[in-house]
Amino acid sequence: MQDVLNQKLEALKLKNSQAYQDFNEAFKQGFASKGEILEPSNSTCKYLYILQSGITKQFRDKEDGTEHIIWFNFAGDLVTAFRSFVERTPTNEGIKVIADCTYLKVPRDKCYQLVEMYHEVETFVREMLEIYLIQSEERVFFLQALTAKEKYSYLQKNMPYFIQDLPQKELAKFLGITRETLSRIRKYS
Repeated sequence: MQDVLNQKLEALKLKNSQAYQDFNEAFKQGFASKGEILEPSNSTCKYLYILQSGITKQFRDKEDGTEHIIWFNFAGDLVTAFRSFVERTPTNEGIKVIADCTYLKVPRDKCYQLVEMYHEVETFVREMLEIYLIQSEERVFFLQALTAKEKYSYLQKNMPYFIQDLPQKELAKFLGITRETLSRIRKYS
């Protein structure tokens, strides 16, 4: 995603340098430590983040109080509770830091203000959200159609950084299996 993001930002800069400058200045640098919550569940997501380093997880709280991991975000990823950000409504989705991270964030209102001001910013945001939506569609298939072993094989082939960079506890929880089962899958993969 980092390469795509950089390409889209460069295209924005080439099309309209003032739009690029205003858009760039709207983002504020941030840092969060492992365990911090970027966006709490049961609230309205007010920011669009671009993760520069570290790892976050997007999760939902189940009725029984347990956490269901939706996805993980790495450097270069756009991070937001999408529905809440767009609709300005509370969501049961939260975003938590699982490895110290640096990020850029822009408030929703400022982002949409720039979208109204500059067609090039609108194009950038639309294209990035389209990529986010396409990735979300892929996640639905991944999460619903594959067994834990098939998910692990898919990650090995397509996203090895998941296996290399995620804590085993988080990866097992994401796959819906125990750490012991994850160890057995790893042993035979």
